[in-house]
Amino acid sequence: MTKEKIISLLVALHDDPIEINSALRTYDNFLQIFKEEDEETMDYMFGIVNMNLSQRLLLRNSIAERGYELTPNELDQYIFLLLMAIYNHIGSDFK
Repeated sequence: MTKEKIISLLVALHDDPIEINSALRTYDNFLQIFKEEDEETMDYMFGIVNMNLSQRLLLRNSIAERGYELTPNELDQYIFLLLMAIYNHIGSDFK
């Protein structure tokens, strides 16, 4: 999926989308993580996508403790970008 399509989906799915350049940098960073194929990091990333609401709240609190406040909407958008990077990574195995 192209970056343009991912951004179009992000904007279509969220009333208050995160800043586009930030979204693209984040997506590129996620892609790089998957290219490096660090098993432990990849397992952690897969786990984030599968978090329930209470686990996401704990994640938001953990991120806030590091000085980065995110709204639930912003966290959902970053998780969406992570999911798209996973899709890109796994999809490349099927080409």
